[in-house]
Amino acid sequence: MQTPDVSFLSRTWQIGPHRAKFEPPALLVIDVSGPVSKTDAAAIKDLLHQVGDQIGSPYDLLAEVSRMGSFDPHARAVFRQVEREYPLRRVAIAGPSFTTRALLEMVERAGRALFSHYFTYTVGFFANEKEARRWLAEPPPRA
Repeated sequence: MQTPDVSFLSRTWQIGPHRAKFEPPALLVIDVSGPVSKTDAAAIKDLLHQVGDQIGSPYDLLAEVSRMGSFDPHARAVFRQVEREYPLRRVAIAGPSFTTRALLEMVERAGRALFSHYFTYTVGFFANEKEARRWLAEPPPRA
C-alpha cells in the first residue's frame, strides 16, 4: 500500500465554477455549479485519476449536481472516452434535475457500451446530498 500525499488530498480544487474536496478515508466530493465545459470535464477526469493514484485503491465519488448548468456535448465525450479504468467504487449523484439525470445516464451507458472494462463502479441517483451520503455510508458491494 502506498503512502498518500496528504498535502495533495487535503486541498480543495477549483475547476472552473466547480469545487472538489477529498474526505478521508475514501470519498471525493464534487460540487458541480454551472455549465460543464470540455476543459472542466478534462480537469475533473484528470482529478479522478490523480486521487485514485494517490490513495492506491478505488474510492467513492459524490457529485452534487443540483446547480449544474449545461453539459457541453464535447464534455460528455471526455467522460465517455477513457484510456484506463476509472478508480471509482461507487458514484452517488445528488440532486439531479430530470434533464441532468437523463444526460448523465446517457453518458454512463455510452461509456459502458464502448469501454465496459473501464466503467466498473456502481452508480446511484439521489434527491439530495443527505440521501447520497446515507447510501455511501453503507458497506460497498462485494466484487
